[in-house]
Amino acid sequence: MSGISSFLNCFNFVRQIPVFSSLNWFDHQRIARKAIIVEYKKGDIIARQDSPPDYFYCLISGRLQAYSELNEIKDNIEFIHRGMHFGIISLLTGENHSLTFEAINDSVVLQIPKTEFEKLLKSMPQLAIELSQNLSQRVRRNVTGKKTIFQSTIISIYSPVTGTGSSTYAANLALSLQKETNKKVIFVSIHPSVRSAEDPSIDSRATQASLEWKTSPVSVNEIVGDHERIMQSVIKNDLPVDLLNVYFEKDDESAKKQISPLVSALVGDYHYVVVDLPNHMDEKVITTLTQSDQVHLLVTDKKKDLGMVRRVIDQLELNLKEKFRAETIKVIIRAHHERMYLTFEEIDKSIDYSVYTSLPSVQREDLKESLPSNTLMFMQCQEASEYCKTVRRIAREIGGVRVGLVLGGGAALGVAHIGVIRVLERENIPVDMVVGSSMGALVAAIWCSGKSAAELELVAREFEKKLNMLKLFDPVIPISGLIGGRLIKRWLRKHLGDKTFYSSTIPLKIITYDLIRREEVVVDSGSLVDAVRKSVAIPGVITPVKVGDQVLIDGGVLNPLPTNVCASRGINKIIAVNVLQSPEDCSEGFDIVKRELEEKAKRSFWKSPLGYIGFRINRGLMKILSPNISDIIVRTLQATEYVISEQSAQQADIYMHPDLVGINWFELNRVDELIAAGEKAAENVLPELKKLVSAEQNKPSSS
Repeated sequence: MSGISSFLNCFNFVRQIPVFSSLNWFDHQRIARKAIIVEYKKGDIIARQDSPPDYFYCLISGRLQAYSELNEIKDNIEFIHRGMHFGIISLLTGENHSLTFEAINDSVVLQIPKTEFEKLLKSMPQLAIELSQNLSQRVRRNVTGKKTIFQSTIISIYSPVTGTGSSTYAANLALSLQKETNKKVIFVSIHPSVRSAEDPSIDSRATQASLEWKTSPVSVNEIVGDHERIMQSVIKNDLPVDLLNVYFEKDDESAKKQISPLVSALVGDYHYVVVDLPNHMDEKVITTLTQSDQVHLLVTDKKKDLGMVRRVIDQLELNLKEKFRAETIKVIIRAHHERMYLTFEEIDKSIDYSVYTSLPSVQREDLKESLPSNTLMFMQCQEASEYCKTVRRIAREIGGVRVGLVLGGGAALGVAHIGVIRVLERENIPVDMVVGSSMGALVAAIWCSGKSAAELELVAREFEKKLNMLKLFDPVIPISGLIGGRLIKRWLRKHLGDKTFYSSTIPLKIITYDLIRREEVVVDSGSLVDAVRKSVAIPGVITPVKVGDQVLIDGGVLNPLPTNVCASRGINKIIAVNVLQSPEDCSEGFDIVKRELEEKAKRSFWKSPLGYIGFRINRGLMKILSPNISDIIVRTLQATEYVISEQSAQQADIYMHPDLVGINWFELNRVDELIAAGEKAAENVLPELKKLVSAEQNKPSSS
């Protein structure tokens, strides 16, 4: 905290504060003589809950959060933006502060001591009226529950190397944020007065989609500290997002103190401020990064470049100290070739930091004409391209509008999930996270590995011939299951290869169950093959997987429809698919099978001698072998799992329960019926699905 008071500073700031706007020039001078201007660093406390009233406060620049504290937990969080005053109720009542006020960014606050402010109130009736009206509006908002102050998020995009397409990414992210959230977004480009050329060593595809401004930038010196001039420099109604093109002089030392206040000045007017920073690392860049809510660091998978991004992270850790949060500093890899030569695991080890995601290489066929604009020229990617899907997913995560898909367990019944996925793909329903349990984990893993619904169907058809199921059967001694699982793992490797969770095209969580501790285990790292093998280990049927002191089995035992995993990861739009049969389904299925058997029993020997004999032999064997131990175990488990799934379904926004009456848990051969049932279930809720993911659902209130 530091003071920067001078009469001229105070006078200029007082004139910009809305609550003082109706006062005359003489009153502005009187207030300025009593006020002090104080700078607070990010994380500083301006006033703490239960402390006595000492000042009248008004925020000049930056951002604050106000909250009550109970057992070190923040509650009733509100946001204070430029021009807002606070602490007034405590001043008027004499009671201690009911909230703590903390700086989210480096902030500048105008403060008037309590005794001086009381004198000003007595001598300025107009000021008392303004404050009274302001407090009345605040009370009405609290009564009606309407919030006119929204949380703003500053996202800074930075690359320590040229040619990564960071500017293109920033522009596309801004547009995606506006489209996905339907909220106010501004794209801010900050750069030196002369931009350096792109590194020619970078693959030309990296710059094919580079952006170019058609209008001249405005100098940061001309607008900083003057909110009205800043807003006059903003380009509106040209693109779905507002635009601000700003330059600074490289040798201007004062610029390092100007960029952060400039960006912070926009937070009260926009929900999202996307800042595109220059590649050269200096104090201006590092100061802006430290003041941001999120930092996206773009880098190639070259070892030299990875070393540079590690140094940026070190610098941020040094500047932010205990306020450094790894979840807000996201490393995004952009391969400098069509594919990455280093795995995410190798990159993690190289920089000692977790990679957030990768940006797919932009192919020529992915590009489309840029949006019509008089200001900005850049090439966008087709919506169906992997690049666009990735940016869209990132935007949805930032905007808090992610869609989660939960695929439940059910053995062979889980093939119905493929029909659901077919509809989601056909209707372009975005999915930002997939959570799978048991058979749902298997389908989810293969889909998230990059295969389409059509390819999933081909995988399922491998078992249309019942004899093919024997390819998965490997007896094991000692007996901890009828199937050892070695051949299952080999089959999984055929379809998943060496893919890891990092390789998945959609974030994936797989559920398994620790038999020793009786608790669910959420697997989201390592080999997909190993994770699926754990989740499909049906007790008594497929042997468990031992990992250290854990004995891992079918995730569906405890959590057959893991909607809670989506909810706990911040997913607020959940689609759940439960393929387990209800008691009514089972009863109806039994009646159908019974009628079919009765009809077959009536057939004459002379009409079909072989069919007549075969039916009776099969019926005799069934009486001897049925119910077998596997059937007893699975049916018992599924009875319990259905009840649990029904409870879990209450957390879902959209719940699908395909009609699988008459299909048994082991009938993998009935692929057409299973997929058709899943497809029909999804089509039945298609209007609700489209409504759930539409931007209108995310439209901010009129307030």
